[in-house]
Amino acid sequence: MKIVILHFLNVKKQKNIAILNKLVESASKNGHQVDLVNGNLDTENFRITPYEYITVVASGISSCSSKLSPQISSVIAKSGISSGKKACALVLKQPLFSQKLCKTLMYTMEKEGMVIDYFEVVASADHANYIGKKLG
Repeated sequence: MKIVILHFLNVKKQKNIAILNKLVESASKNGHQVDLVNGNLDTENFRITPYEYITVVASGISSCSSKLSPQISSVIAKSGISSGKKACALVLKQPLFSQKLCKTLMYTMEKEGMVIDYFEVVASADHANYIGKKLG
């Protein structure tokens, strides 16, 4: 299965890089073809259409914020046909509002027509390894 992991994370933080690497590694071990796309940078020519499964990974605007980046909905909306595609919503654990962020991300993705079959708040790289096995 072709999977895209579309993330809106700060890649200067080692924790975020470790989480993304574990997601890609564990999903690839299950036999999936996984592409990692930075939603903050690589979206000019990005299209969702060729992928069968979409994973969106996000975090709050700040560590104590309950708001997601407004860029998430615009990137998903302009990147092709996402209606009816299976998807996964992942949010990085924060001190406050992690569950609310996850709910907001799910709503944003469902508004674009995606069918959410899995959602989770990611606590660590080991947890990301466990989650990556469930993608697809």
